[in-house]
Amino acid sequence: MIGFCSSAWLWGCLIPSVLGALGNDRCDWNRAGPLDPRPRETTCTLPFGTRGPSDWQPWTHRPVCTSPKTQPRYCAFVKHSFRSDSGILILTSPEVAAGDQSLIEDFDPTWVEHGRPFVPLSPASFEVVDIPGKGFGAVANATIRAGEFIMREHPRILQVVSPEPERDVAVDRGEIVWVLEEGFVRLPGADQVEVFGLAKSTGGHPLEDVIRTNTFGVKFNDVDHYGLFPGVARINHACKPNAMTRFSPRTLAIEVFAYRDIQPGEELSISYTPLNMVSRERQQALQDWGFNCTCSLCGSGPAALAASDGRRARVQQALSALEDPWLRGSAALVAELADEAEQALEEEGLAAQKGELHGILAGVYADMGDGETAVKYAASAVEKLAHFAGYDDERTERARGFLGELGKVGGGGGS
Repeated sequence: MIGFCSSAWLWGCLIPSVLGALGNDRCDWNRAGPLDPRPRETTCTLPFGTRGPSDWQPWTHRPVCTSPKTQPRYCAFVKHSFRSDSGILILTSPEVAAGDQSLIEDFDPTWVEHGRPFVPLSPASFEVVDIPGKGFGAVANATIRAGEFIMREHPRILQVVSPEPERDVAVDRGEIVWVLEEGFVRLPGADQVEVFGLAKSTGGHPLEDVIRTNTFGVKFNDVDHYGLFPGVARINHACKPNAMTRFSPRTLAIEVFAYRDIQPGEELSISYTPLNMVSRERQQALQDWGFNCTCSLCGSGPAALAASDGRRARVQQALSALEDPWLRGSAALVAELADEAEQALEEEGLAAQKGELHGILAGVYADMGDGETAVKYAASAVEKLAHFAGYDDERTERARGFLGELGKVGGGGGS
């Protein structure tokens, strides 16, 4: 019997058992299909067996792993055609890969899309060109309005953030590199060429260098991974970007959309760091990508940079004050802090942060017993987080859950 995983997170996980018992080759299937996306509690075994190619599905090749002496195990899982877009290499533990293999099965994306569907601009609204001092970058060749989609891309490589061994377990560094190389050469040739054409900055093993220089933090089966998206990697960083990204842990797709209107000839930019960081923190974080930022904000001069840092600090100070239970006894003071944070975000061009601010304010007003205001802010938090972070981002789901809880108790702090 062939074991495999069915389509999307909506369906039950179907993973082949390594035990070889015909009756236990699969996990339960959600027979209701995508119209009944209720999650099922299932326990699956390892994501591949030893009997032959049918046992490796949905992987194209038998996974390659480190030896048993390395704990946790570290394996390379390869699928040649992922979302009919490209190949994918996933470097992770067998247990993580077994969590829900439906994530890497092909499916109709409309099953999991909510709100406005992705409609790419045709022809492409940008082109990749050589930019002096930066290498390659993406430049708009048409006007892109705020909120318009620019691109959607699936990862070529996912690598678990910490394939570190358990304490007191010896690790052969060569094994880790061998798994990486063996997995990479199993990708389609076009994907290998595209990945190796990306920037390098840290030295050492060239493939590890590409991964360190070009990846973003994402979730795969609820575990932190580095995601390599070659198209998005061509978009350079700016501390006040004109575009943003949002990642879907259900589709494993990253979307780029315009944060503000972008004019023809303008370089596209995204932020590689959290938007609320002050300049010193940003420069330190950007060392992971191997460069010092010289964007328009960082190059604006000491006075302008200090003013920007001051506005960002005001937001953090207001949020810290809102966490103080003593201050919640004064509705006027809470409203003043909320207005101060809103104004600073507007002045600094950080509207994308308002979803998280409104989520905090919803909790504050709920604790104060002001159900009407709590619901207003909670609804706004859901709307803004869904737009800027993504419908299925964990922050959006928390905000949506809190809004639901407010409804259960009549909109305010009390049972």
